[in-house]
Amino acid sequence: MLDFALSIAKSMSGSETKVCQNCKTSFEIDASDFNFYEKLKVPPPTWCPPCRRQRRFVWRNERTLYKRNCNSCNKSILAIYPSEAPFPVYCYECWTSDRWDPLSFGAEYNFSKPFFAQLRALIEKVPRLAMWQQQCFNSEYTQQSYSNKNTYLSFALRDCEDTAYAARAVALRNCFDALYTHYSEGLYESVDVQKSYRGRFLQEAEACVESGFLMDSRNCQNCLGGVNLRSASHVLFGERLTKEEFAMRTVNIDLGSRATQERLLREFEEIKKKSIFRFAKLTNCVNSLGDHLGNAKNAHWVFDGFELENARYSSWVFTSKEISDCYGMGSSQFVYEGIGNEEVQNVFFCNIVDGSHHVQYSDICSASANLFGCIGIRTREYCILNKQYSKEEYDKLMPKIIDHLNIMPYVDSKGRVYKYGEFFPPELSPFAYNETVAQENYPLTREQAETQGYLWREPEERNYSITKTTSQIPNSIKEVPDSFVKEVIGCAHVGKCAHQCSTAFRIVTQELQFYRQMNIPLPTLCPNCRHYERLERRNPVYLWHRKCICAGSTSTSAVSSVPNGPPQAGSNYVYKNTVKHFHGSNHCPNEFETSYAPERPEIVYCEQCYNAEIV
Repeated sequence: MLDFALSIAKSMSGSETKVCQNCKTSFEIDASDFNFYEKLKVPPPTWCPPCRRQRRFVWRNERTLYKRNCNSCNKSILAIYPSEAPFPVYCYECWTSDRWDPLSFGAEYNFSKPFFAQLRALIEKVPRLAMWQQQCFNSEYTQQSYSNKNTYLSFALRDCEDTAYAARAVALRNCFDALYTHYSEGLYESVDVQKSYRGRFLQEAEACVESGFLMDSRNCQNCLGGVNLRSASHVLFGERLTKEEFAMRTVNIDLGSRATQERLLREFEEIKKKSIFRFAKLTNCVNSLGDHLGNAKNAHWVFDGFELENARYSSWVFTSKEISDCYGMGSSQFVYEGIGNEEVQNVFFCNIVDGSHHVQYSDICSASANLFGCIGIRTREYCILNKQYSKEEYDKLMPKIIDHLNIMPYVDSKGRVYKYGEFFPPELSPFAYNETVAQENYPLTREQAETQGYLWREPEERNYSITKTTSQIPNSIKEVPDSFVKEVIGCAHVGKCAHQCSTAFRIVTQELQFYRQMNIPLPTLCPNCRHYERLERRNPVYLWHRKCICAGSTSTSAVSSVPNGPPQAGSNYVYKNTVKHFHGSNHCPNEFETSYAPERPEIVYCEQCYNAEIV
């Protein structure tokens, strides 16, 4: 422990460049990083931030479900683990009962074996919970699910009702096909939407009512087709109309027709090409880099979070401070390299730990303290490898174990070395790579995944008796009979995609009622493929350094941007500014970190130039 403490002390005054032991590229650890590691008394990482994130993500299966039996009561259940998993899998009732004791699997620490080899043996013995659900009603087909009612095939959500095909959502009512959507009702195909009502194909929208095909719009009502609208009403694909004109122009638009919907989506894409985009979505943020952040202070490379302070390299995190390298976490502080942790303090290198403090290298533990290398522990303290010790024994043993991790590190099949300070090796994960959110964010083929040392699982063979092909789905929702809920529909991707395609799907009764109520045509893709298409509409969780491409009176292409000068040959001049900007006719001098890659076609403006145009 002394060696890495000295390393941090020497580096805190500046930055240090390292070579990632996974991808072999260089990455920088700056002074604020070192300051964080010093606070937590952990060594600096040997993997770069993207590789660390990918490594954590192989421990999170949100949406791959299997039918199997509980290994305790033998009843048929849904689980995120297949029947052939090496460890027991219990239903919620059995796993939370007193019929088994996690301490019965306890093992004496063996200083002749690497720690992770011992942890692997424990992982393969201790029962795991089939699905993570709490206080849910009629929501069996949900995972990472909290206080939901009548919710179907939805994942990582809470406080939702009468909702299906949603992910990473909060407080939805009667919404279908939603991603990162919160506090809304009656939405279809929404991405990054807040506080909206009765809408379709909304993205980056807030407080929009009875509207569709909107991008980055706020406080809009009765709008169809628009980008960067503010407090607008009766807009039809960028054209502002009176209420009477809007009614006349839209009365014959059959939104229940798939052909019409596809035409409107094409028109929507065209107006987006001619619109400007803000470099990042940062609201009430101070000294912060990332995207989709609200009320954040000192956030560095953080995405999809709010109410944060001193957060780094994290995503989908809330109401937390002093955290780094986290995902799916809330109401916590002093957390490093964690995934799925809630209401914790001083928790390092852990997966799904809640209501606990001073826990390291542990998995699915709750309401506990002072754990190291534990699986499934509840309401206990001073445990190592599921064996309980006295406080004095624990305090004496812990420094020896940390030294042992450094003296005898674990080496995985790819030669990567895991000393104290590294997250769990991917080969210990209970999931295959393509079952996890790693595949959503870092898609790989089987060959690529196995070459990089990740597990892979071929999908179960599906022999669905398809009764309707894509071409046999009615064009209009008005043509769909009640009996259609009995049909097995072939997905248009027919399994030939990287979207975990289920190859076939059904329309459930609740869903058909929603489509009729909202006048929406039936989908042609399975829920998984639709989910991946929504993901593709979001920017990656990565930042690039770029210049504003406002050239004074017009936009310029990203390639030809010239600071403080006119656009060079090759400029596209797609967007013409509507007002004079602070930099006059010169090129905007502002630079920023953005999730829009330089080669992308969007017209990306800095905050000042964007705000000057959006009124």
